[in-house]
Amino acid sequence: YRVADAFHELRVKTDVYALPSPEQTVVLSLGYRCALADLLFAHVLVSYGLHFEEKRRFEFVGNYLDTINALDPKFRRPYGFADTLLTLQAKAPRRQDYLKARAILERGLRERPHDTELWSTAGQFLAYIAPPQLQDEKLAQEWRVAGARTLAHACELVSNNENIPYHCITAASLLSRAGERAAMIDFLQRVLAVSDNEEIRSLALGYLGRSVSEQQRADAEARYKRFNERWLADLQFVKKDLLLVIGPPFDPARCAGYGHRDKPECATSWRKWVELTTPGSEL
Repeated sequence: YRVADAFHELRVKTDVYALPSPEQTVVLSLGYRCALADLLFAHVLVSYGLHFEEKRRFEFVGNYLDTINALDPKFRRPYGFADTLLTLQAKAPRRQDYLKARAILERGLRERPHDTELWSTAGQFLAYIAPPQLQDEKLAQEWRVAGARTLAHACELVSNNENIPYHCITAASLLSRAGERAAMIDFLQRVLAVSDNEEIRSLALGYLGRSVSEQQRADAEARYKRFNERWLADLQFVKKDLLLVIGPPFDPARCAGYGHRDKPECATSWRKWVELTTPGSEL
């Protein structure tokens, strides 16, 4: 009993990080990089829970995540959990924890540029979760704008997540409050171009209507109507994202020759088609 009592009175006060640098760990993995990354990430999750139980800060979680990222840069889960592991601990987070979380998330976005969920997670962290904790309004504003741009990019990626389109409107609101009017207008126009959701389109048009002239809003709506008519007349059974990849229909025989390249019906990309069908163009 005395041994047990003595054991329970002992408390771990500091962590020990026994791994070498990420670059050296990659070499020491002997080619089993993904396997070692899985093992380390499992260790991180278990240790995170133990630190919470013991009401201690997980001091080296950032180091572990850096090593895991170096071993397997495409490993998705460590990026998705980074903000939680670093800033939601038994002890109050520090500014350096938020900075580290952002660095890891940004690396994840570079490694997984088409991961909608990761872009959305990073955008919400930058725009909402971190800024109130930074205690520096200028820095917080920069993070909010970065978060809005990240959320905006998430909206442009294909996803089955039904909540993503609503983040688009939130991103537009953040850009507007930050004074990024041109970026907001450009973004809303892209939302109108790719979204099939009428509720999202209505919200986007409402924001756009408050930021541009009535004529510009009418032009955007007319452009969408022309596109929709073109879509239904050709490949109405194809989803919009696939149609945007395929491009507008054209007759190669009728469009052959230099003199036909500036005719709307001969445009080979939607960008060119919009230029040729927008009122006020040289045509």
